[in-house]
Amino acid sequence: MSAWQEVRDLVTARETKTLADRVIALTEAERAEVARRLPGFLTEMRDTATQMARESRGAHDLDDEDPWFAWERRRTVRGALAEFGASLRIAGAGTISGPAAAAAWLTRRELYPEWAPAPDPAEVVRVLVTRPAEWQADVTGRLAGKIRRADDDRGAPLVLALLRASAVTPPPHDPLVVAWLTGEAADDDPLLGALLPRIFEAEGAGRALREERLTPSPTPWLSLIRRLLRAGRVSRAELLDGCVSRFLRGGDAADLRFFVRLHELIDPAPQEAAERARDYLRLLPAAPGPVAELALTQINRTGPHDDADVQEAIEALTFRPEAKLARAGLTRLDQEVRQRPARAGELVPALVTAFAHASDDVRRRAVRIALKHAAAFGADAKPTADAKPIADAVPLLPADLGRELAAVFGGEVAAEETPEPFSPAPLPIFPEPGPFPAPTVDRTTGELHGWVACEQWLAGFVALVGENRAALRETLAPVFRDSFPYLYDTERWLDPDAWIAALAKEVIAPGTDPGVPDPEPVDPWAGSSFSVHVSAVPPDEMDGHEAGPEDQGGPEDEEGSEDEDGAEDEAAPEPAFGDLPEHVREEIFRQILEIGVSAERVAAMRDGLPTPARDPGEPEFSVQIMYSGFRPLYGTPEEPDPAVEFRRRNRLPEPAHVSPPHMFLLHRLSEIYRALREGTPPPVLLATPTVLTGHLDPGVLVDRLELCAAAGAEPLPADLQQALLRLPRGAHPLVAERAGRVGSRAASAVAAWLARGGLPDPEAGLKWGYIEGAHEHLFEERAPGHVEQVRLVPVLRAEPTGHPLIDELLREPSKWRWDDHGYVMGWWPSMLPSHREAVSVNYLPHLLYQWNHPGVYPPYLEAVADADGPLGHATALIVAYFLAERRPDPVPLLLRMASRGVLPAEAVGRQLALLIRRTWFESRPVLASLREAAHQGAHEQVWEILRALLPDLLPAAGERPNVTHTEAVTLAADVAAWVGARGEIPVVSAHAATGRASRGSRFARECARLRDLLAG
Repeated sequence: MSAWQEVRDLVTARETKTLADRVIALTEAERAEVARRLPGFLTEMRDTATQMARESRGAHDLDDEDPWFAWERRRTVRGALAEFGASLRIAGAGTISGPAAAAAWLTRRELYPEWAPAPDPAEVVRVLVTRPAEWQADVTGRLAGKIRRADDDRGAPLVLALLRASAVTPPPHDPLVVAWLTGEAADDDPLLGALLPRIFEAEGAGRALREERLTPSPTPWLSLIRRLLRAGRVSRAELLDGCVSRFLRGGDAADLRFFVRLHELIDPAPQEAAERARDYLRLLPAAPGPVAELALTQINRTGPHDDADVQEAIEALTFRPEAKLARAGLTRLDQEVRQRPARAGELVPALVTAFAHASDDVRRRAVRIALKHAAAFGADAKPTADAKPIADAVPLLPADLGRELAAVFGGEVAAEETPEPFSPAPLPIFPEPGPFPAPTVDRTTGELHGWVACEQWLAGFVALVGENRAALRETLAPVFRDSFPYLYDTERWLDPDAWIAALAKEVIAPGTDPGVPDPEPVDPWAGSSFSVHVSAVPPDEMDGHEAGPEDQGGPEDEEGSEDEDGAEDEAAPEPAFGDLPEHVREEIFRQILEIGVSAERVAAMRDGLPTPARDPGEPEFSVQIMYSGFRPLYGTPEEPDPAVEFRRRNRLPEPAHVSPPHMFLLHRLSEIYRALREGTPPPVLLATPTVLTGHLDPGVLVDRLELCAAAGAEPLPADLQQALLRLPRGAHPLVAERAGRVGSRAASAVAAWLARGGLPDPEAGLKWGYIEGAHEHLFEERAPGHVEQVRLVPVLRAEPTGHPLIDELLREPSKWRWDDHGYVMGWWPSMLPSHREAVSVNYLPHLLYQWNHPGVYPPYLEAVADADGPLGHATALIVAYFLAERRPDPVPLLLRMASRGVLPAEAVGRQLALLIRRTWFESRPVLASLREAAHQGAHEQVWEILRALLPDLLPAAGERPNVTHTEAVTLAADVAAWVGARGEIPVVSAHAATGRASRGSRFARECARLRDLLAG
């Protein structure tokens, strides 16, 4: 066999280790032959895969131009070649002579899985390192140059593995460094010395490491560098110089975050900081905030500094937009003027810069410094030239500060800002929900979108099935005959569209649905593990042994004997071990041969023929089978649960796999379909609403009950229970009396429901939970440490009604969700129009973490607002979520609820505070939404929200207020003035009392303003 044939066979067998050994051992002539044949072999494999795709096309009756076939062909070819990709790369790595050609071969896209990770490159690397050193370096450089992204799993793992296994110096290529950083941080990595210094220069390195942290404990790369520092394997000076040079190159805060934390880890000594003082000064004017803070810290640790350096630092800091840094600059300015008054004139430009700062706190501090050192700044009987810039800057200040400064330095005071008078706009008036449209089946599949259209269609369908099925068939055939071609191949119908299509097809061609096939028989050996042990049995131990399997669930013994092999048995022999799978039998027979039983006897046992006599010295045997599986090997299979079997046969999911309202809807759709197939459809559906909220007029319901009774038909159970839930709130004694006279079981149930006032309001709400260390906790029961994920825990408890589907609908939703949870959420408000808080509770599992999952949107809550029943914290949290998310605009929803008088404003405020404190949402979008809503007429409701929000939003004891706290109090004070609010908010009064408003922070002044407004 030629070397090429050997390599080809090993490639097709995918024996990568053996292939690598054979390729390494090839002679130069054999390498050349294999390299020459490889491209043609790849073309041959591609042609074979293409033919497989064409056969697939024929099976699906598709032409070559069909888009699906084009995609399927590409997928099939790519997948088939990728199966042999590792072997083909090994063959090319060891035989292709040109470095460029070898690099191109090793990175061919078709040799890698399209979606799965690339295979381990170890065998490819083992082959590559046997090639000449110069060739390796050339190929490595070319492969590295092909890396474009850190997550390039075609080239990066191969290049990094090759660099670690060879003596090749890593080429200068930024994506290579970033790819290295995305891997494991290991102390013994041979690439540390070459690549670690490059992280300060490589574009994208900071982005790759921005999630590295020092607290609560260093993450992998920072931990590694700390160990290297302690071991003296890296230079502190080199790391510090690298950080500083990276800071000077610039970049955004996120990309520099890792280097800031690395600098913090190194913790420069004062001498080390002094050596880099000029560089730290250069960072103050324009570096991102965290970098500038770091630089300022190092400058403050060193000194004394040259006067020009100090002036430069102060001017840079007061120019910064960050209030914290600007205040630090003013603090240093204050110190300099206090210690050396003669320098005041040099620092006037920095002081004037602070007058124009965006922060009110910075402006006030600058004014206090100017007044404190007025004499040093030249404000005396005869003002000096130093005082003129200060006087000229007075117009930059608000009027109250300008007056204070002008009284000493002179200058023109800016005009007093008068707040724009608030003219409350009237709340918009939203029309009441109108009547439900008339039933109709005259719709295309594209028009059957949303719950209203589907309910119309179902009502029209059921009515026409009994009245004029032929006319119904003519209407439905053009729309549904060729739709949903794979409908009956689906085991579960989760969408209303599928049920509607099934109803239509049953009318068009009755009996077309073949039903759900019976499940395949369960093979107890499938997915199990077993071991077979055949042992020789001495003659003196044969007495008492019996052939055949032992009890189920433990070791199974099969023993050969005279009775078993048929030599003395008058009954017709049967194949030995015939109740076992063939692969188990073959293993038994193989081991029987190994212990010395003759091949003739084994063949007879296998085929169920008379067994020849045993030769002298030929052993008897015992067979033991150790079995581990999920099912018993013997015995009668368990009967399936009747409820589970009912759902399977009717294409219904298990209740735990879908949301409760979705399951309730599926029961309704399923029973209509069953009634149609069994020839027992009712003359009318009871539950079709009469109002667009989903409500059903009680009198209309009784009319429908009378129609069913006259036709001798009992209404469908799920339809009846949905009708009960759609009745208006409260008792309806006159209609109840009328229903009682109808005489049917369904009418009696309706009469009882109407007489007692319908469904009592369930207990509905939520609890806030979180996950920490793979355990779930509630905030109310345990203070969190590190919250890994927030969980909303729905609360829904209702008294049993005696109606099983209603009770199932009102079960507490799971706080977890699966792939089939959250279907048809637009239907849900119409299913419980008199108990809308229960609908909101069912929305909670779908509120947070909506990416790639069904989510909750404002139109759903608009339907909740138009319905009836009390609203509580579940609805309030959903409103709060929309206010914080602001996509889409939540203001119309808030206005709608305010206009209808159903906005739970106090609960919204409380839930907003929890949402901001416990999740990723921020205050500013919320405040923007509330301000906009207040200007559009909801100012009274916005005040109630803010009043409930502030106590939990404002900083607690030991916390510092930030700008968003100030903005929240400012908005609250504005709105309180607009509505004439009264009544103390203790937390606001406490913050107002932290200092005199005229001398304290803007936060304290705004708290004082709000306190005074509320006091009247």
